[in-house]
Amino acid sequence: MTRTASEDGVRDSPGGTSARDGAGVGAVRDEVDRTPATRAWLRARRGAGRVRRFAYIAYVLVVLLLGWYGLFAIGLSRELGHDRPLERYADAVARLLPTGLVLAALTGFFVTLRDALWRGPVTPPRADVDWLLALPVRRGPVLLPWFALSAGIWTVGALLIAFVGALLVAAAGLGGVGVLTLACLAAALCLAPLAVVGAAVVERSPEAAGRLHRGTPLLLLVLLLVAVQTVAAARGHRLRALETVELWSGPWGWAAQPVLAASGGSAPLWPLALALLVAVTGGALAYAGRVVAGTPAAALRARARASGEVLAGLLAVDLRAARLAMTGGVEVRRRGRVARWAARLSPPRSPALLVAWRDLVALLMAPRRPGLALLMGVLSGAAAAIAAAAEGQGVFMAAAVAALLGHAAASYLLEPARLDADDVGRTAWSPRPYERLALEHAAVPTAVLALGGSLLAAVVRPEAIALVLAAAPVLVAAGLLSAYRSPVPAWILFSGPLLADTGPFLAVFWYAIGPLVGVSGLTLLLTVPLPAAADPFARVAACWTLAALMLMWVRRRALRRIRP
Repeated sequence: MTRTASEDGVRDSPGGTSARDGAGVGAVRDEVDRTPATRAWLRARRGAGRVRRFAYIAYVLVVLLLGWYGLFAIGLSRELGHDRPLERYADAVARLLPTGLVLAALTGFFVTLRDALWRGPVTPPRADVDWLLALPVRRGPVLLPWFALSAGIWTVGALLIAFVGALLVAAAGLGGVGVLTLACLAAALCLAPLAVVGAAVVERSPEAAGRLHRGTPLLLLVLLLVAVQTVAAARGHRLRALETVELWSGPWGWAAQPVLAASGGSAPLWPLALALLVAVTGGALAYAGRVVAGTPAAALRARARASGEVLAGLLAVDLRAARLAMTGGVEVRRRGRVARWAARLSPPRSPALLVAWRDLVALLMAPRRPGLALLMGVLSGAAAAIAAAAEGQGVFMAAAVAALLGHAAASYLLEPARLDADDVGRTAWSPRPYERLALEHAAVPTAVLALGGSLLAAVVRPEAIALVLAAAPVLVAAGLLSAYRSPVPAWILFSGPLLADTGPFLAVFWYAIGPLVGVSGLTLLLTVPLPAAADPFARVAACWTLAALMLMWVRRRALRRIRP
């Protein structure tokens, strides 16, 4: 009896046998197994094209590696043959190595796991997912080559970065090139496959993907704290007890100990750490076959679709479309107390407050966005403090970084506005003009930035509260300009030789013009010298004037979206 009941969308075979091969459960029976014949047919059909594609990709990689990476590595290697060009920084490098190595390994793990939320280590073409996996074939032999390809790519990238790291440490005179290279390559050779196996678990399990998605702000905070500790260690403020905890906290710390020992640092038990790392990596690779074979077809289809949409968005220089494709496949269940309380918030009686109420509920239902905004706000405050203590050009650079981070914080709070800008029909519930609703989206983000920034400034530097109140409207207006931008005209994307093939650069400028005006204008207004008597009031008035002009620009952009 033929049936199509399968939770992950895979049809049963005509003989009534399940075509799934997930983790050894419901495997294809021998009498209907067409795996060898199907793979042979695919090799015959794809053979010539696969060879041509492989040759082209190999040629491009060789050119890029020799042209960029190779020149740098060869030049640095030749410098090491004569002297140690970074020897004057030897003490600082030695102090930052314990936490710096842990930070690099943690960053690699985080990037690899986050990649699994939308692409993953197992991403066969969409045709294979839609057609091939529905046949009576075993899923493991079909998917494992794609896992091996991803593991190989991540491992090669890790090895290239590790080799450069070994050269830089050797350039500081902290060890021989050979010993450092061996230690760094061994660590990368274990860490990269281990991270890829973790990414495969994230791809297979919706629960793991949801936890990673919800925990991203906390993970970013951990990376930020380790980065701060690394900078403090380089400046002479080391926390040796905390460094010891980090070096034994997991594979990222175990991998750092052989490199630390090769550079002359203190790592007396590095053979034990290396043995633990090798054992964990071997066990993870042995378990990888079951993980990959048990990946649901629904997850594979979502990632194949997302990969195509991301590529299309990047080719069209539409970063919003690419970002939506990356985040559209992650389902996050909101179970927190704040989300349940927000779901019970009754709407206001005044129609003028409906947009602000919707924005507030949306932020409370997705606490990850306010968390990321808080993190960016703290970073922006730190950059502003550096700008206040700097001199010369350092003031302008630090202020620009602070404004850019503040714009990122405002962008995390403006997702409801971006959703309304993506689909004009979402505002059909309101009789109020569309352009007026666009301006009303500025209320909640401005209040959140002003209140949060003022509280932070009151604790650290009370006299900076006026600057926070001046900057918040400008940052929100810049985010609204980015949200209500029009699509890139075709003549810009295909500008042709008349403009020297600058279409992609003009398209990037088209998307970035709003944030560029807001960030650069705010930086100039906050750094230009003023008389002491007019300093706070004049800056606030100038920033608010800029914000008003940008909001008028937002109104015009909103009008063009409904009447192009």
